[in-house]
Amino acid sequence: MSVNEDIILEARGIYKRYPGNMALDNVSFRVHRNAVNVLIGENGAGKSTLMRILAGVEQPDSGAIRLDGAAITMRSPREASANGISIVHQELSVMPNLDISENIFAGREILKGRAFVDRSAEDARATSALKRLHTLMPVKTPTGQLSLGSRQVVELARVLAHGARILILDEPTSALSIAEAESLFEVIEELKRSGVSIIYISHRLHELLHLGDYFTVLRSGLVVGEAVREDVSRQWIVEKMSGRAEVRDLVPRSTGSGAKVLRVSHLSLPASAGEDAVQAALHDVSFELHAGEVLGIYGLLGAGRTELVETLAGCRGSADGSLEYEGLHTLPQSVNEAITAGIVLVPEDRQRDGLIPELSIRENIALATRPQSLWTRLFVRRGEETARVRELVAALNIAAKDLELPVAALSGGNQQKVLLARCLLRSPVVLLLDEPTRGVDVGAKAEIYRILRKLASEGLSILFTSSEIEETRTLADRVLVLCQGRVAAEFRHTELNDGALFAAASPRVSQQVVLQTETAA
Repeated sequence: MSVNEDIILEARGIYKRYPGNMALDNVSFRVHRNAVNVLIGENGAGKSTLMRILAGVEQPDSGAIRLDGAAITMRSPREASANGISIVHQELSVMPNLDISENIFAGREILKGRAFVDRSAEDARATSALKRLHTLMPVKTPTGQLSLGSRQVVELARVLAHGARILILDEPTSALSIAEAESLFEVIEELKRSGVSIIYISHRLHELLHLGDYFTVLRSGLVVGEAVREDVSRQWIVEKMSGRAEVRDLVPRSTGSGAKVLRVSHLSLPASAGEDAVQAALHDVSFELHAGEVLGIYGLLGAGRTELVETLAGCRGSADGSLEYEGLHTLPQSVNEAITAGIVLVPEDRQRDGLIPELSIRENIALATRPQSLWTRLFVRRGEETARVRELVAALNIAAKDLELPVAALSGGNQQKVLLARCLLRSPVVLLLDEPTRGVDVGAKAEIYRILRKLASEGLSILFTSSEIEETRTLADRVLVLCQGRVAAEFRHTELNDGALFAAASPRVSQQVVLQTETAA
């Protein structure tokens, strides 16, 4: 096969400008047949813009797109799909009021005759698509009952059910457990063998190195690197995408000897409806959090991480257990009660649970968390509020020249820092973060880590959850490992190793095995 025959899709000389920003500057990108084509870049590099153009969501200002050597124009996602190009976006678009099968065939229903939907045929095809993703979720399950990771699986099944030739995956494992991610990798290899070409975007460098066949790097709207698998290393990726070597240094860690700020005893949360109900429940969870400490909660999908932080943030009023904390003597029964007491949460899904895209950056930071000092009896002290917001934007290095721009105009990393700024506006005592760097590039991750370590050094108590072993090791002073809703192990930073963390988080692994693993290491 010649070089040209090896290329199934090619974007040539693509330009795309937004007001005040050149998103893509003469970008050319080639997609090789039956291969994983990795597209890399920090948030704001132009990856999402290029993918929206290839998926028909947006049109370039100039440039050409060729499929199988022939020029094509795609004015809508439906036209792109008709050409065999489908995308699974990082931010999910499943409809919570519909079941899994209805979501998979929404807008493309299988009809029986001219007027009726053939639900039996849809259910059969949906079940087949889910089996390819190694999951047995009942297709009649309402997606509103599913976890974030399970909703991601539904998104993938939707694409597979409609037979894409070119599949764009934008951060596909951002909400998946290790086991689910491994299953996805197997599916990707199977898709390659069956003739599907993959465009893969992720901030998880180990995934890129594991999966990628061809690599293209964008920085500030320009192509700055292209290579094949044999010529790519982690250091090559980091230096190309950021223009600098990887930085790992953080401020000194807490010894955990600060005053006890919070003590949770015998926390349990009843199982809720849904396919993850048993795994999601919390059972007899107890721990302490100290001043200036960064406590990590590690676990696989369904371990109970999100349920734990949501309970502490007042989102789960049905939990049982006791809490010792200044200002509270019982578990908070509402978000407002937790915020008033000084406990605030940065949620896992910033688009669904955190940000309002139509509002400005300033309004999103100030939204719903205004302290009394920024109010008169009836009105907000707008000048004082704006001044405080500007201080936080500067302190967190949020890349926003105009605070009145919609928050949707920011990159993922900057959006995450907007949520963090909102929490810090309340001057909290305890900061909770659920997957603090989900969908954030390597440069923004390091910056967020430094911000959190600096806040801890100033005395703020931080509790975060993560499904990433590397992030847990990098950030935490101490780690609690959850498995099926229970505390399976506890490690200080000096005791951490990947084998022990994963073993403790895996079902059917006893604490004795975990300790033996740690001792052997």
